Amino acid sequence: MHKKLISIFCAVALTAITSISAAAETIAPPALQAQAACLMDATTGQVLFEKNMDTQLPPASITKIMTVMLGVESGSWTDTVTMSHDAVYSVPRNSSHIALQEGEQLTLEQALMATMLPSANDAANGVAEFSAGSMEAFVQKMNERAAECGATNTHFVNANGLDDPQHLTTAHDMALITRRAMQSEEFMRVFGTAEYVIPPTNLQTEARNIGAGHKMMFNFTKYYDSGILGGKSGYTPEAGHTLVTAVEHEGRRLIAVVMNAPKNAAMYEDTVALFSYGFGAFTPLSLTAESLAEEYGEKLAAQTEPITVYLAAGVEASAIQKQFTVQQDDAEAVKVDVSLSVQGAEGLQYAKLGTAQLVLEPHQLAADKNASGVPITSQSQPVKEKSERSAPVRILLAIGRTLVIGVCIAVFIVVMVMFYIRVSYDLRRKRRIYKSGNKKRGPRIK
Repeated sequence: MHKKLISIFCAVALTAITSISAAAETIAPPALQAQAACLMDATTGQVLFEKNMDTQLPPASITKIMTVMLGVESGSWTDTVTMSHDAVYSVPRNSSHIALQEGEQLTLEQALMATMLPSANDAANGVAEFSAGSMEAFVQKMNERAAECGATNTHFVNANGLDDPQHLTTAHDMALITRRAMQSEEFMRVFGTAEYVIPPTNLQTEARNIGAGHKMMFNFTKYYDSGILGGKSGYTPEAGHTLVTAVEHEGRRLIAVVMNAPKNAAMYEDTVALFSYGFGAFTPLSLTAESLAEEYGEKLAAQTEPITVYLAAGVEASAIQKQFTVQQDDAEAVKVDVSLSVQGAEGLQYAKLGTAQLVLEPHQLAADKNASGVPITSQSQPVKEKSERSAPVRILLAIGRTLVIGVCIAVFIVVMVMFYIRVSYDLRRKRRIYKSGNKKRGPRIK
């Protein structure tokens, strides 16, 4: 009996300790094969994880995300795109195309689908000329829009992504461009289509069945993701393998960009690892405008939505640093930008969390002006002392807390088992005494 109880106790204690330890485990940051990568929250724009994300690299066909974004804005789905001689014959025959001919006509929808799904370079050229009148004018629009998106390290020279020494972008810039493009329902219609049929045209008697080149969009591949929103793959000898993917799970949308992966499988493996880390390791933290204004020492003049930031496992809220910079100070309003970052998160997540803006009561800042009447910026604001603990120290502390909790639970279980054994023993002893007394007195007369 005692052996059985001890076995039960050991099993329960082991299960409890294992469960606690598993719950306390943190997901390790991904070790990526690609030269550069960026994982971005599509809603907030926060970069969660990066690797050389600001390094300029050739993008190959992920360029076409910009081409399609501008294309859907240039007309209606049924507009006619007529292929010119240059649009057709400037494309090398050993690159991606759908064998369009000079003078062949497609609808804008068909040209956009051909550009995005099978990555047809001839169709991309047709979209560019339709949208801006010439390739040169379209490239100018591409670079202007990149600048509007904040993609300051990008310079496009064509609409299709074929190699050119001046055709460069970064993983971060492509995430910014994709995030902006995803705000368009028309773009998402093209971005998220896996298969499409182009019917016969004025110069083609047979229909063209086309499919996306992104393997995560098909459920028969091992890379399939049920939350896939869309994606674009690319490859050239100079660019290597490039991939942009957008996925949504439980209301969260993430964008992963991988550039210059050494092989086709590597870009998918890296993307899967990035999403696993982004969805599994990060938790949201809401910072109210009121709390930020209070920390700055002023009162809000206008209500502002809470600011949501994401912290990786192992990064504490106390590690968030805030820097306040006055952007406007006049009779109408005082606007202060709050730059949010984390300290000691090396290897776990990107340090910059984002920027919030506070609109304060104008009269409140009077006390913060120096003798010359110049508002005091964040440089003179006292920075609150933040936690100096490094990520390894915090992880060790977390492990220590887990062990302490496990020991406490184990001790509790031991006490309860011993109590049970003692009570069971006393009950059996009293039962034996009771039976023994009854035998001595003989059977009772009913």
